Amino acid sequence: MKRSQSKLKAVSLFSGGGGFDLGIEAAGFSTLFATDINAACCKTLRTNMRKSLDLDKSFMQNATVIQSCVRELESINILESIRMIPGEVDLLIGGPPCQSFSFIGPRNGKNDPRGELVDEYLRLLAGLMPKVFIFENVKGMKSIDGGKFYDSLLEQMRKPTHGLKYTLSVFCLNASDYGVPQNRERIFVLGCREGEMIKCIPTVVGHNASVDGRPFTRRTVADAFRDLPDAESEYPPNHHGRCHSRRIAERYRSLRPGERDPKTRINKLDLNRPSFTVVSGSARSGGKGHVHPVFPREVTPRESARLQTFPDWWSFEGNTVADIRGQIGNAVPPLLAAVIANQIRYEVFGFPRIEFEKLVRELSQTHLMYDI
Repeated sequence: MKRSQSKLKAVSLFSGGGGFDLGIEAAGFSTLFATDINAACCKTLRTNMRKSLDLDKSFMQNATVIQSCVRELESINILESIRMIPGEVDLLIGGPPCQSFSFIGPRNGKNDPRGELVDEYLRLLAGLMPKVFIFENVKGMKSIDGGKFYDSLLEQMRKPTHGLKYTLSVFCLNASDYGVPQNRERIFVLGCREGEMIKCIPTVVGHNASVDGRPFTRRTVADAFRDLPDAESEYPPNHHGRCHSRRIAERYRSLRPGERDPKTRINKLDLNRPSFTVVSGSARSGGKGHVHPVFPREVTPRESARLQTFPDWWSFEGNTVADIRGQIGNAVPPLLAAVIANQIRYEVFGFPRIEFEKLVRELSQTHLMYDI
């Protein structure tokens, strides 16, 4: 399935704050259509499309961003907007909201309306007929209803409609194995229409990748926060923290690295280890972050974005802290997305692999490499 074009064409569902899109674009794909139901997410995407152009970057410059409930989207309308026909899209990406499948929460699965959005992904997959798709979600999805839901989902992905078949590759990946300074395990289902199978997503820590000829070791919180100005700085954006009472600040100060606060139930980060998983939080909690490893406060949204490998120039729009933290916590880390897309581009479409160091630089993550 070799292609002569340098940019492969992608459609993005449940686009959120743009982490998935940033990653695939760094690896040589071009998002033509992106959508989310959340107005703040769509504003984030549009704002950064303009910023990217001003910074002489090319992220999402060909994208049409539509705010819509996925239930109201039709594949024919998506294809018409990007002037393509069924089967021409190279890549479909998306991760339906995962809260109904997560170990954190009631785990109502498809009994939760958010769980039903999986069916909408399958419906659009059948209509778009992309050459390759990536479906991302939490590990907890595998154990819903004793595993029956997950098995049924994979079977529907193999044959989403009559006459359309995909060969599946299923991976449970920890982002910390791919240069992201965060322990974050997620399921990625990759489907190839022409029968190819993605054999593996090679890890980049250790001997599998290098920067300046030296092994790229697992990145830590200290690597993520390197050279980041103090909170409340004007740049980078979204770097404003919560105001804590003296009582809470003292409690946070007394925590050991890795220890959980008994009241807020959030963990204190350890400078010398990857972060705990960055989560979206809830609207009620205001989207709490982790406790900073040095200062007696919660991390700012920008610090969480650093842990997710978003570039500092990529800003998040929203009326509340919860809006912003939700976009950051729900995102696929751009660096992980780039590694996955790079492997697909190589194995399925026959392009040369992009060096890992170039992906890091393309995503403005050079602070992760200073000690190498």
